Amino acid sequence: MASRKRRARPFVVGKDFRSDGKERVTRGKDFLVHGGTEITHEETVDIVNEFSKRLVKEGHPDVQTAAQILREVLYERRRRN
Repeated sequence: MASRKRRARPFVVGKDFRSDGKERVTRGKDFLVHGGTEITHEETVDIVNEFSKRLVKEGHPDVQTAAQILREVLYERRRRN
């Protein structure tokens, strides 16, 4: 039986270490976020989702490019707040 060749895609895992005692997990197509308070979990999901979208758009960038994309996402997020 011929094996299917899987196409690798970026997958991002976000971990928010803040906690209010409630377990929070959000899974998207290309990301997973765990932890956080009600407010910080939503913020982390937004950041990870935007980062994941940019990784897909960039087409599987190398580690240095991915790190630069993450810096840009965080910088833009900070400027909005």
